Amino acid sequence: MDSIRVSSKGQVVIPKPIREALGIRSGTELMFELVSDTGFAVKLKLKLNHREQVRRLAGSLAGYGRGRRASARTDDAAIAKAVREDDARIKRESRGHEDG
Repeated sequence: MDSIRVSSKGQVVIPKPIREALGIRSGTELMFELVSDTGFAVKLKLKLNHREQVRRLAGSLAGYGRGRRASARTDDAAIAKAVREDDARIKRESRGHEDG
C-alpha cells in the first residue's frame, strides 16, 4: 500500500501505478464517499459509464458489418442524438448530486 501526503490545498497525487492501472488521466472525474470517521472511498465516475458508451458505439457501428449503406447525414444525426441524450443524462445526474 502506497502512502501519500495531502498538500496545504487538500491535494493528493495518485501513485502512477494506480493511475495507469485504472486509466486515470487529466480530466478523469472521481467520486468521494465518506465510509467512516477515519476513511473514505474513491470511485471513478466515468468508468461506470464507459461500458455504456462502448455499447452505444458498438451498436452504431453494427450496421456496417451487415452491409448497411451509411451516409454522413445519418451518421451525423446519430451522433447528434447520442450527444443530446448524454447531455440530458449528465444534467439529470448533476441535479441529483446537488440535492444530496
